[in-house]
Order: sequence, then structure tokens, then C-alpha cells
Amino acid sequence: EVFSRRGGMHFGIAHLLGYPAHYDKSLYRYADFNAGWYASRNAAFQAAVTKASGIELQLDGDLLMPGASMDNPGATERAVRALGGRLGMDPREIRRALQQSDSLDFERTALYSQVFALAERDAGRLLPRAILPGIKLQSPKITRNLTTAWFANRVDDRWRRCMKR
Repeated sequence: EVFSRRGGMHFGIAHLLGYPAHYDKSLYRYADFNAGWYASRNAAFQAAVTKASGIELQLDGDLLMPGASMDNPGATERAVRALGGRLGMDPREIRRALQQSDSLDFERTALYSQVFALAERDAGRLLPRAILPGIKLQSPKITRNLTTAWFANRVDDRWRRCMKR
């Protein structure tokens, strides 16, 4: 059923809209469809971590490296830990908050709000709570330089054209 047009629409729409998100543009849902739920929000969090810590991160929306141990965390977690003193949080508190990154609840964590507060203080302005993840799409079938941003913008353009009709 999933490979039929009807099934594809049913499951595709459920995947696209089947989770709560505080996005101000549908563009970010389209990016999340390609990169994973909350990838746009998490990429904005990574940008805030970069701003506050000065540690350059890949803005891919992955906040925890799969299988990472407390002794060998991924790049985003290491950068957040570097802010631990300014945040008043120890590595275990940081890990517990980052473990919520695949849910809406992450936005309610002290880590999320404090990182944005530090970054906005450093930037002198409000920072976006969603950005397009910087992920390059790779497949043997893909011969051009395609990204999640390209995918999301293309879907958004199609949606706008459809809505005009």
C-alpha cells in the first residue's frame, strides 16, 4: 500500500504533519521531511551553540552522535559542554537535555533557552529558532550538488504554485 499513490500520499502526509512543531514557515517541515523531524529547529540550536561557544559546527540538526558515550561525545555535545560553566550545567544535565532533541519537549529545557540567551547576548539580536539544515544529499543516482535546502525550497515552490492555481 505504501508504494501506491494513495499510500504514498497517506504515509507521506502523516510523516510531514504528524508531529507538533513551532515553525513559522512550512519550508522547515519540508526540510525535516528530508532530514528528520526537528532537524531545522536543531540546526538553529547548533548555530546558537556555534555563536555562543565560537566552535564551528556542521548545522545538520543531529545533536547527539548515535552510540556516543559520555566519555566520547559527538561534536555538538562537546561544544555545548564547553559552555557548561556559563550555563551552570554539568555533562550529565547537558546529555539529558540533548536526549530530548527528537521531541518538542527539547524547546522547554533549560539548555535550549540558556544557549539561545547566551548566543543572542553575544549576537546583540534575536536568533532564528529554525534554519535549513546544511546537509548534502548523496546517492549513486544523484549527479548534481543537491542539499536539504534545495529539496525544501523546491517543495515549497511547488506548494506555492499549486496554491496559486
